[in-house]
Amino acid sequence: MQVKVEDVSPVEKKLTVEIPWETVSTRLGDAYRELGKGAQLKGFRKGKVPRSVLEQMYGPRVHAEVAYQLVRESFFSAAAEHKIDAVAEPRVESGAEVKKGQPFTYEAIVEVKGQVEPKDYEQMPIERRRLAIPEDQVDAALENLRKEHTELKPIEGRTETQKGDVLALAITGNIGEHAINQPRFGLDLDDPEREPLPGLAAALTGVPLDTKDKVIELDIGEDWRDESLRGRKATLTVSVVDARAKEVPDLDDEFAKDTGKGEDLAGLRAAVRKELEDRETDVIKSETRSNALRELVKRNPIPVASTLVERGVEVQFNRLRQMLGMQPPPKGQRFEIPAEVAEKLRPAAADEVRGQLLLEAIGDKESLKVEDAELEAHIANAARMRNVPAARLRAEWQKDGRLDSARWQLRQQKVLDLLVERAVVTEVDKLTPGPEESAAGVDLDQVVAAPAHGEEGHVHGPDCDHP
Repeated sequence: MQVKVEDVSPVEKKLTVEIPWETVSTRLGDAYRELGKGAQLKGFRKGKVPRSVLEQMYGPRVHAEVAYQLVRESFFSAAAEHKIDAVAEPRVESGAEVKKGQPFTYEAIVEVKGQVEPKDYEQMPIERRRLAIPEDQVDAALENLRKEHTELKPIEGRTETQKGDVLALAITGNIGEHAINQPRFGLDLDDPEREPLPGLAAALTGVPLDTKDKVIELDIGEDWRDESLRGRKATLTVSVVDARAKEVPDLDDEFAKDTGKGEDLAGLRAAVRKELEDRETDVIKSETRSNALRELVKRNPIPVASTLVERGVEVQFNRLRQMLGMQPPPKGQRFEIPAEVAEKLRPAAADEVRGQLLLEAIGDKESLKVEDAELEAHIANAARMRNVPAARLRAEWQKDGRLDSARWQLRQQKVLDLLVERAVVTEVDKLTPGPEESAAGVDLDQVVAAPAHGEEGHVHGPDCDHP
């Protein structure tokens, strides 16, 4: 086999391949013999159909299959021999036809990662936000902690509901044209943010604890947070199934001991502040890494293979759907991305891929490695967060092939930490606004509406996995 490799661009190579007729002839012979084993044609016994008849009946199909196999095998061989770091299957530009007595030739374009030579990654100017936890944030966290320790107790000493009670309700009726039938529905009379309908809590405050079949009519304004309910009228019949009073603990030394976070209120406050600071420190670390990566990409506008960019677009699109709380596609299927959405995601996807390639190259240049102990510590931490044994999680990752991915991610983070360590860091109270996020300008309605393979409205494309 003869192979000629030419550079077309930094991320594309042209392969010119010639395979001698002897090899092609052998492959054709193998293909016809395999076909003949199961061929059943009138006038011939099974497995005894002459090759000339098979060629007449199945020649085009066999030639196409052999040509496909020859392209794949020769491509993998050429990639190994010439150290071609391909990122996609070759795109055949010409040739690739089986012609009797002639060498099999073809020209193909193959996309590659390309040579990445990171530059100017030392002394990059980046910003890092100062750690600052105001006292009112600590106060809010303590208040949330009190709410978490709130107990619901039977109501004693009164016969009517009041603000702060939690009710279990049986509700029937209509909201607009929609019928409602909720045999047990919870309502906190002191939680307006989660009130299902405007005015419902007020209508049930000060009513008898044994209220039965109370008719409530509510007009839902045009500014209500739930768009599907705006402008509708609700006519409900409500009964109180159960009523409980909230007993919120006092913020004192006894409460501090009950939480297990401090021996007294001062100790609890210090512990809560530390928790907030630890979480905020992680956020700041992530922000600083992102700033370093953004500066690195800006300084190294390397070309990126279009195949990698399109994969990045798909990653960005799936990330958007997750942000919207949408379910992932069924296994083995993928969502069709609207062309307009893909176009808007493409620049950010290209920069994301560009950043990954640059970090890999810097990791190689700086000889950075992730030791086994670091990987095991990462697994142990992930296991703690999921409340599962570390050995079990490690086995799951190993089975799913996620250990290599975890090691790769840890190495990327290591490179980012190196960039931050060597950067010229300016401490600021507020970060300078950066470029627009990848989702900026994307019509989220299009993201929601994009149907998956098999869903109504899906348009089949060349990448669909058809049976």
